[in-house]
Amino acid sequence: MTVISHLVAMAKNRVIGINNDLPWSLPEDLKHFKKYTLDKPIVMGRKTFESIGRPLPQRLNIVISQSVPEIKGAHVFTNIDEAIQFASNYNKNMNFKDEVIVIGGAQIFNETIMQMEKLVLTKVDCEIDGDVYYPRINLNDFSKRNIAYHSKNEENQFDFSIDIYEKN
Repeated sequence: MTVISHLVAMAKNRVIGINNDLPWSLPEDLKHFKKYTLDKPIVMGRKTFESIGRPLPQRLNIVISQSVPEIKGAHVFTNIDEAIQFASNYNKNMNFKDEVIVIGGAQIFNETIMQMEKLVLTKVDCEIDGDVYYPRINLNDFSKRNIAYHSKNEENQFDFSIDIYEKN
């Protein structure tokens, strides 16, 4: 069975983005993002893809878009369910663990929130201005394990922790 995961960094006030960009500088979290997503299918909306600026290497890049029919280096779908099925088939063909990672933005998170069984959440210790928010979710149905804590330093703008929540 396909596990739908959300991989997201979120401030205390649920902000995940501003002006089609991240609202902070956290290089250690970006390293975690890379390590977690390597060799896996990642699903994102068109705006998230545009904010990244290119297909991410060593990952199956899947973009959901109603307006852009084709993107070099990515597979484009207009329907999230078809995109997830495509990613799941890819995992089976490659003999990979069947996990499909949704990386944003807010609309794609909202569309998959009911299917999401795993949340890989970077909790950024701040309240910050933004224009994109992660949906409200009740984590009582999830088991939590902390995998990392990082303190603010000259590279990382804020303290942050990385936790994994898995549906019970």
